[in-house]
Amino acid sequence: MADDNTPLVKYEAYGPITVGTLFNTSMLDGMTVTNFGNQVVGYVEKNPGIQLMLNFKNVQYLSSAALTELIRIDEAAKAGNGKVRLCNLCNDIEKVFEITKFDKLFEIHKGEPMETSLKKFRRSVEISQEEAAWEERNKNF
Repeated sequence: MADDNTPLVKYEAYGPITVGTLFNTSMLDGMTVTNFGNQVVGYVEKNPGIQLMLNFKNVQYLSSAALTELIRIDEAAKAGNGKVRLCNLCNDIEKVFEITKFDKLFEIHKGEPMETSLKKFRRSVEISQEEAAWEERNKNF
């Protein structure tokens, strides 16, 4: 079991996107899920505007409490004008997201290489920035 200080996510920057890779297959069980949520929310709050892709490639099990933590993480990101996306969910976890309708709350990159997910997310960020700049230029018209 991990204590509050054991890092549960490894962060790597890919241009404007930060990928947070979860460490192990049973990490999001009832014993570690609160620590996971607290650590990621803390990271998001220290990095306003973060464009965070959570990589679940090592996770095979997700407790129901983990869904609550993902909502907390998403809310923290949005409060700082950031975004959260998910990738590399195993089939069982994808099914959980579909059944609970969490697939409507989160953008999930399904069945594609990490490079493709990063390109799509990066382009989405670029489009959002272009739209914000356009609105700023044209708000007085």
